[in-house]
Amino acid sequence: MVDEKNELTKLWDSVPGYDFDESVDVPALNSWFFDGAHSVPRWTPMFSWFWNRYCGYSFQYAAEKLSMPRFKGFTERDRNGASYLAMYIVRDEEEIERRTDKFKEVLIPWIEDFDGLWGGYKKELTEMYDNLRKLDLETAGSIDLMHHLWDLIAAYRRMWEIHSLGLEVSGIAFLQLESLVAPYGLTTQSPEFQNMFRGFDNKCFQVDKQVMDLGHEAAQAGLDEIIKNNPTEKVIERLQQSDEGKKWLDGFYAFLNREGWRMVRMNDFDEPYWLEDPSILIKLIQDNMKRGDEHNLNDVREALAAQREKAIAEFLNKVPDDEKAWFEALIRLAGKASSYSEEHDLYCELECHALCRRGLLGIGRHLAKAGTIDKPDDIFFLNPDEAEMVMMAPEYHKLQHIANRRRSQWEGWKFEPTPPVITNRANMEEAIEKDLLPSADPVIIKIVVGEMPNVRETLKADIYGVCGAPGVAEGPARVIMSYGELDQVQKGEILVCPGTNPAWTPVFGIIKALVADRGGTLSHSAIVGREYGIPTLVNTFEGTAKIKTGQRIRVDATEGAIYFVD
Repeated sequence: MVDEKNELTKLWDSVPGYDFDESVDVPALNSWFFDGAHSVPRWTPMFSWFWNRYCGYSFQYAAEKLSMPRFKGFTERDRNGASYLAMYIVRDEEEIERRTDKFKEVLIPWIEDFDGLWGGYKKELTEMYDNLRKLDLETAGSIDLMHHLWDLIAAYRRMWEIHSLGLEVSGIAFLQLESLVAPYGLTTQSPEFQNMFRGFDNKCFQVDKQVMDLGHEAAQAGLDEIIKNNPTEKVIERLQQSDEGKKWLDGFYAFLNREGWRMVRMNDFDEPYWLEDPSILIKLIQDNMKRGDEHNLNDVREALAAQREKAIAEFLNKVPDDEKAWFEALIRLAGKASSYSEEHDLYCELECHALCRRGLLGIGRHLAKAGTIDKPDDIFFLNPDEAEMVMMAPEYHKLQHIANRRRSQWEGWKFEPTPPVITNRANMEEAIEKDLLPSADPVIIKIVVGEMPNVRETLKADIYGVCGAPGVAEGPARVIMSYGELDQVQKGEILVCPGTNPAWTPVFGIIKALVADRGGTLSHSAIVGREYGIPTLVNTFEGTAKIKTGQRIRVDATEGAIYFVD
């Protein structure tokens, strides 16, 4: 007998067709892995609709474009705002052989000119975003807004196609090296291996440097006390009261107009971007000044780049002459995983999500004015299908019963823990062995799900993790769950968090070490930790649950261990 009430409710699922249904999805693909690298805190329904459709699709797209031998991408599902993914694994040996032959051909242009290809895609993304900015949302009518919604969806889909191609190509080289260096006694967590992938510049670091320079310019103009000693929301007003302040603000706004299309939280639409709320950037400059952050990443990078070339040369000396060229080509391509992984965040997620937020809020204002929803940001608790349904005549519709219910649910489960895997296998280890590792996909293995800690009882550690950047550090812990708490971090502390994104990068200049609940050796936390020379442990799973702020801990990232000192 059909449960009519339940069937009717399903019509209003926030991510139709992509809501997780354990009774259907687990039998189909056996194991679903939690994307803790991206969906903590849990997502709003609108963002989940966009991400689960097009992020998953884009990796299917990349897998086919590249003819990845054992992987046809992954698919994603929403489970109460948490994203779970399952792999499409190629298991037929004849098909694997056919795909491998094509894969070798497709990879050659990327080996020969990764930067050139990425440069072309950056140009395409920039032109696409410029077109989205042309619409005046305040004067736009129903038809304009409907078309803009469709344009946002199309741009979002294309952004993900570009994003995933570059990420897979560079990650594939990194993952292939893992098996090739094993006979030389190395793993991707070995310091000797990781030293080959440090000292890379990228646009993300360049923008962070410009923010720091803005603070230095303010100090030189005698404005540092105004910036440091006023409430964030009052700083601009105070600066406008002097000629020096006005002059500095001219440069500040010029920077915002260039680089301000940048979300604070990379993976949702619910928080503002820099240009929308300039106080975000003021707060960042304030924090830099108060912390006295004089960390010179350029000097550190120069030293790391020299160390990188030395590590590569030392490794290649161990390789037979007839294999050196192939090894070096893979090492150079894998090195793009460090620079591209950070830079693509600015051109892909951070800017595209900012433009989506801008457009969706414009639509939200349109619906709120008509009384369809209570306030503009209620749009984030609908999905595009529902927005389309009412766009042309919003005054005839009331969607509060949907938006308000979903907002209440989201606020309740935003920071709730969620299982790392949902599977019909005997345990997580078997799920990883059978339903993840056979894919040979670097993004899932090295970024999203990450490698599993090597628990060695002889170490007698209190917590185990995966080495993202080698080294040992001891100090007081600072547990931070979201970007809004970052101003609590003090110089010399060990940052403990669910994971990081580019908005967190400036704090790396003052911390002694980083401990992240999730992430792999190609995650943001690991890459930036290596670039700053900070011991970094990822995929600890329980760091934020077991460690308390103020507690003294010792992080031995090289060994993958954390010890409670007190």
